[in-house]
Amino acid sequence: MSIIEKIHKQFLSSRLLLFIFVFAFIALRLYFIGNQFDKFSFWGCLVIQIGIAFFLLQLNHIFNIIQERTYLPALFYLLFTGSNPAFYNDLKGSVAALCILLCFYFLFASYQKPKSQINAMNISILLVLGSLLWTPLLFFFPVFWIGFYRFQCFTVRVFFANLIGFVIVYLFIFTWSVFQEDKSIFLSLLPDFKSLLIVYKLNFTVLEWITYGFIILIYIIIGIYLFFIYISEKVWTISALSYLYLSSFFIFIFLFIRSEYKSSLGLICFVPVAILTGHFFSRANKKGIQYLLLVFFLFFIGIGFVQHTSP
Repeated sequence: MSIIEKIHKQFLSSRLLLFIFVFAFIALRLYFIGNQFDKFSFWGCLVIQIGIAFFLLQLNHIFNIIQERTYLPALFYLLFTGSNPAFYNDLKGSVAALCILLCFYFLFASYQKPKSQINAMNISILLVLGSLLWTPLLFFFPVFWIGFYRFQCFTVRVFFANLIGFVIVYLFIFTWSVFQEDKSIFLSLLPDFKSLLIVYKLNFTVLEWITYGFIILIYIIIGIYLFFIYISEKVWTISALSYLYLSSFFIFIFLFIRSEYKSSLGLICFVPVAILTGHFFSRANKKGIQYLLLVFFLFFIGIGFVQHTSP
């Protein structure tokens, strides 16, 4: 076995390497956070983002998206979120990313099950509750409708169950405001769709352009492999990966037309991208991919170093 094959195997299956990444992830944040140890947003982001990384592994274990045993999705999510200090205190984005990941769980559980009303309602409730903290989550409803359609479980009952989840949350809020005799509670929590439809000009730093440019390049390579080379995968695997690829595409579009939310959308985007890259780089039979994996890690370590040392 060559050196590059041994390195690739360690990235795939070394539990020690995973915990080294978690330790480095925590240590790096504690070092650069300065005297802000009492900030709730810092600790909330730290716990949620580590939780997302480990839940990605659990999601793969439950639904067997990646056939090989690998820790790559968790490693990649920690690598992505640890490479930019902008993610350190973005509590809204961290909660939104967790909501999207949980929604993926309920969507995957609905695969080829026309009677998936409960899962559809759970997705709706998660998106609406998350939108109370970060309103743009409401734009993800169509993304999951597409998912229900691709997973052959989109029926009239599923659609209306999804809408009912939206109504339930706001009906509860309305009832609570009436009980408190304060209508401002309900009005303040209504989504402001007008502000969401405003398109701002792009607002990315040079390093962010380089980072997202590199991710999109890998994303394109993954697409070529997924749709033209990995045709021998199981039907479920292709369905799940193609949906994650499509949902990533919509998030990228949203990221570039609403760059004022770049931090939160980045945290959300990293969820499907971590699974896609985890599947892609778990292909151990091609040395080209093994070398690219090493370049991938070195790039994000390098970009993270520059991001943390630049003024």
